[in-house]
Amino acid sequence: MCKVVPYESLTARDDSLRYGIPMRHNIRRSFTGVLTLGCLIALTTSTPAGGVTERHLFDALLLRYDREPDGAVKDALAARIDAIAHQKYATVSRLYWHVDFASATAAARQQGWPILHLRMLGSLEQDLSCANSRLFRATLYANQDLSQFLREHFVLYWSSERPVPRVTIDYGDGRTLQRTTAGNSAHYILDQDGNVLDVLPGLYSPDSFRRELEGSLALVRDVRHKSAEQRAALVADYHRQRVSAAERDWQRLAGAPLMAGLRQQPIPPRGETSLAAAQRATVTKAAIELRDLRVFAKGLAPDAVSTDQIEVWSAAGRLLYGPGGLDEASRALVVRLHNASTPELRANDRELRAMIARLEQTILADTALNQLRVRPQIDREIVRGGGRIEFSALNAWIYAQVFRTPREDAWLGLLQRDIFTGLPGDGVGWRATR
Repeated sequence: MCKVVPYESLTARDDSLRYGIPMRHNIRRSFTGVLTLGCLIALTTSTPAGGVTERHLFDALLLRYDREPDGAVKDALAARIDAIAHQKYATVSRLYWHVDFASATAAARQQGWPILHLRMLGSLEQDLSCANSRLFRATLYANQDLSQFLREHFVLYWSSERPVPRVTIDYGDGRTLQRTTAGNSAHYILDQDGNVLDVLPGLYSPDSFRRELEGSLALVRDVRHKSAEQRAALVADYHRQRVSAAERDWQRLAGAPLMAGLRQQPIPPRGETSLAAAQRATVTKAAIELRDLRVFAKGLAPDAVSTDQIEVWSAAGRLLYGPGGLDEASRALVVRLHNASTPELRANDRELRAMIARLEQTILADTALNQLRVRPQIDREIVRGGGRIEFSALNAWIYAQVFRTPREDAWLGLLQRDIFTGLPGDGVGWRATR
């Protein structure tokens, strides 16, 4: 029987007691593994007792995971840790996410911290979440310095805008490719009551993401204990300053070689489909999804962002916001995921170096694109609302006007009733979902 001991009463060296078993060397490894797995299941599926909470269990299991040698027991621990953390690869990120808004606000009030609210398509607990959230897991949350910063300053909470569209390409011989399409994400900075203070849309380099969050934390401190009117005025002024900062960044680029015409590069036309517009919203995500889109919906796919454009946007990001490379932990996770396939499909060292270099380049391009074009749109909308915009209204506006995937467009432009496909009902299928 597993004895549950209050987490607060244990020291690091006593972590084995949290699973009800002493880790003595004279116990056979196989028997230990069976007991450990049994106790893990009991702890993580029963009602918490003795002061043990889900967050406490998460911390305790991480301690056990770090001491466990590679093998089936450690793999089982990793799966349980992910389930409790509500995030894939939580053994790398060490981040615990709330999935209930009430519990997030309660934790924020208890700790005196703001909430970092990830709004995404799909689930952070699944591999096939939207492309941006997958990139967040590998390049932001896995970054060790950034992960520690998030753990020390924010209560983390994620919610889903809607299920992420998935595509399966079946080659007819047993081989398939699974992808997602047209999913974008944003990080909202909320006060302890859930009021929106700031928004970071899309993907950033780790250094830039932390720097922008530090600016958001300054706003959190400024509005604390202020009246609703004072808070709204401070929020509006903050975003007014953000628009001015973006304008100064544009002016810096105007004098840089090869970048003088960057601001004049065309914005996607309003006449194109939601799917095409959504793919243009980011550089890194487009690199993942555009080739797939050209296979299954060639007529709806926008032109790919040219290599020259990516290089210019990346250079702008490096000039304005720093090099922003991936740290060792992120690189290791990226390589692990990239090569999680059959041996004959695994990339060699040269291919891995090229892949990581391209990833870092597109992340820098996205950082510049977000700071110069995307985020100022949101800043202006918050200013127009006088700093009083509620999350639901702002989020709906962002997905409709900025990410170009409005909730009311259920098919994201893929189902066009004025085109004959030769398929019964244009291939539409319905499947009951929970």
